[in-house]
Amino acid sequence: MDLGSLWDGTGAAIVLGGTLAATVLGSGWRELTAAAISIANLFTPRFNFRKVRAEIAGCVEDMRHDGILRGQTCRTSDSEIARVTAALVHSRSLKALLEEHEHCRAERVQQREAAMRPIWLATELAPVFGMAGTLFALTQMRMDDASTVQLVSSVAMAILTTLYGLLLANLVLSPLARLIERRQEEEEEERQRLIDWLAGQLAESCPPPRADPLLERVA
Repeated sequence: MDLGSLWDGTGAAIVLGGTLAATVLGSGWRELTAAAISIANLFTPRFNFRKVRAEIAGCVEDMRHDGILRGQTCRTSDSEIARVTAALVHSRSLKALLEEHEHCRAERVQQREAAMRPIWLATELAPVFGMAGTLFALTQMRMDDASTVQLVSSVAMAILTTLYGLLLANLVLSPLARLIERRQEEEEEERQRLIDWLAGQLAESCPPPRADPLLERVA
């Protein structure tokens, strides 16, 4: 099998270049930036429940022993966990911790949705530009003066560009999108697991919510 026969530079340029250009034109800079960040995050260490729990274990133990009122923001390598513990210490309530966690989760969901739009758009466009390359190759065929070699080359390019579009969509872009989604879903589960542990550890250390004097008088 001659693998070199499967390569056509012009066809690849049409499919790759066209898909990239159309994706950029069809997406906003915010979405493109989010997509780039999500792809880059695939090459960074995953959120590690055990690692972050070990980082904040001492701080949590101090709050359990001394109470939330004397607690301090936990030092950790994860900025979100630092945010939720800061909210806990500032407001002296688990409700503030859970609300901040939900706020961070909503930000991640919004970021994930923005990141996925350009990738799925490119997945849809790749076969389209594969077909565009096929049509381009067919327009280069001139039956009146074309040699056999030229005809074979044009037919090969027409077939290969369709193949490139299908491969780009189904073997590159679609698996990439699924990989990002799985990675982010796993992170959500690990973060929720840590928040549940943190809330369980500090449930008895938080002061009870203050009663509303006005409601007491009405009652």
